[in-house]
Amino acid sequence: MKFNNKYIAIIAILAILAIVGVYKSPTNKAISPTQNTIKIGGISALTGVGVAIGQEERKGALLAIEEVNARGGVLGHDLELISEDVSIDKIKSGVSVVRKLIDVDKVVAIVGPQWDEPAAPILPIIEESKVPMVGADSSPMLKAEHDYKYFFSTWYDNRVGIRELLRFAQSRGLKNITIVKPIAAGFWEYTASIFKKEAPNFGVKIVDEINIGDPLLLDFKTTILKVKEKNPDAVFVVTSDYNQCIFLKQSDQVGYHGVSLGTESSGDPTSLSQCPKLLENRYFSTPVQTDRYKEFAERFKNRFGDYPRFPSAGTAYDAVMVIAHSLEVSELQGGAVLRDAIEKIKDFKGVSLQSISFNNIGFVDTPEDSFEINTVRDAKFVGVEY
Repeated sequence: MKFNNKYIAIIAILAILAIVGVYKSPTNKAISPTQNTIKIGGISALTGVGVAIGQEERKGALLAIEEVNARGGVLGHDLELISEDVSIDKIKSGVSVVRKLIDVDKVVAIVGPQWDEPAAPILPIIEESKVPMVGADSSPMLKAEHDYKYFFSTWYDNRVGIRELLRFAQSRGLKNITIVKPIAAGFWEYTASIFKKEAPNFGVKIVDEINIGDPLLLDFKTTILKVKEKNPDAVFVVTSDYNQCIFLKQSDQVGYHGVSLGTESSGDPTSLSQCPKLLENRYFSTPVQTDRYKEFAERFKNRFGDYPRFPSAGTAYDAVMVIAHSLEVSELQGGAVLRDAIEKIKDFKGVSLQSISFNNIGFVDTPEDSFEINTVRDAKFVGVEY
């Protein structure tokens, strides 16, 4: 076929426009007006360790998706949640899962992953692909060595919760405390380091720090005997539905009956049903429920048949709402434009916090009065005044 010079020039111009408009930055491409749905990925433990929390995070995110769609979607486009299963005992699957979400499902953003350990190998891929990710229960430890620009978190600042726990310890005269951590990494290391750093400000001395070395271990007797040797006023240990009752039962078996301190993960209904009496000597800091959270909890119950049991159900809900709001602000742009819109969020009304704003490393600002102390009385979680 023979082309004249004018036709060749037109083809060349169209090719340049295509390169500039489409291939300059694929991740910044606007959602097509004919595209019915905008896909958002969700990564949490749907099976395995942490499944109770992971399933609730998925439900919180799904409820947000449904509520956004019920009011007309984002600029006329419905949202769709693509849920994937990655837990701390299936960390190796995280890379293939996130690749699927990005390359096959073409998600514009991702909620998750659940906990720091599964997130660590995923974040470099997120950064490279320029797909914003908003975690629902992640710590700043994830950015200790690399400032990942495309990762944000709606999870509370646990430094606030640890300080509340130390105020309680000070009020009860718990001056000598042993720290127990499953491994020296992730959330466990993060909370332990905060506890150590803040302890002197509250007249608390750390008499020992024990690193178990295995987050999946279920035999704590050797560790508990080491705790008992130091005879501390209390032990600070982060547990979950996976091992909390086991740790407390084994403490009882070896004769250690000291006060036990923990984070919000201690407020687990599964543990409450399995060892309520043992939990009566365990005190933990947990986020205060805002009025909007209580309204969210009612909607959650109406949709799924029960109230949310974990705070991250609310932060996962907020993560989706933050993404939806940012998609609207960015006029359905992805990539760097969407990332910038998320970064600029200020005073966004959430259910986990009254006001959501991201700090300079992409984690939510948390007021000092955002946590309270809970324990168990008569097989119920109750607040503690001090």
